[in-house]
Amino acid sequence: MVCHLQSDQLVRQLHLVDLQKSWNDAQQYCRDEYIDLAIVNSSALIQEAQKRAGSTEAWIGLFKSDWKWSQTGPVQSSWFNMWSPGQPGTDECVTIFSDGSWFTRPCSATYFFFCYDAATNKHIQVKKSMTWSDAQSYCRQTYTDLSTINNLQDNTQAASVLSLNYQAWIGLYRNWMWSNSSTASNLPWGPGQPDDSLNCVTIVGSTGSFNSHNCDDQRPFLCSRDVKPSASRSVKVQLRAGSADLNDPTVQESILQQVREKLVEQGIREEVKLRWRTQPDGKIFHREEETAPPGDSEKEDCGSV
Repeated sequence: MVCHLQSDQLVRQLHLVDLQKSWNDAQQYCRDEYIDLAIVNSSALIQEAQKRAGSTEAWIGLFKSDWKWSQTGPVQSSWFNMWSPGQPGTDECVTIFSDGSWFTRPCSATYFFFCYDAATNKHIQVKKSMTWSDAQSYCRQTYTDLSTINNLQDNTQAASVLSLNYQAWIGLYRNWMWSNSSTASNLPWGPGQPDDSLNCVTIVGSTGSFNSHNCDDQRPFLCSRDVKPSASRSVKVQLRAGSADLNDPTVQESILQQVREKLVEQGIREEVKLRWRTQPDGKIFHREEETAPPGDSEKEDCGSV
């Protein structure tokens, strides 16, 4: 008998594609031929990606997102902004200054912040120094969200309540994301990385660390595919002598059904396919001469697959 066991759980497989492509072209290739650029968001997957990359430095599915508002999501192609000259910089979160201009700041810095209150349709200054993420949590728990500034009137209103030369967080930010739109965190950046002016990421095969690069650079890349692992085993079945004709297909199917029921009783819920293996002489069953006492012959249990 042949047991073919397929798990219900998906396992992610990574594949190195040794073609020179930009990050965007590599992403499209992976989506056409596999599932996506490699999402390596665990230590096990990072080790697997490092192994697959070998001596190369290959694109993975990590990039810096476009600007987004905390409450309303990605900005539109034509959107209101009040960047100060020379802005936006390389940091990922945004403050409004007392003169109404906007600056990028490290998200870990602490400032006062503006919350939007949907109940009153007002922007409320909160005079508590917090990081951008903590300010976002505070606004969502106490009001609606960090403020979205969509027009000059709202911008002027917010700036007018700030003390001279003060600044405060608003809800504008960008972050590192995976190609499947999930947020990335705890990334194993290489020395001096990331370069905040560069928006796409490789894994270095020799170290397993991440580097940021210009998205137009031409590099090999890692694609991912999720598969259900399977295994096949040949199992010897011994049957007691009886009156049933074992060459009868109905009898053979009845035996397979009994084995399936036994597997379910033993807690094997994965998809299991059973079939008889036909021997070179065209037969499935052979009568065995007893060469050892009953119970001493070696048997294999399909339930152990």
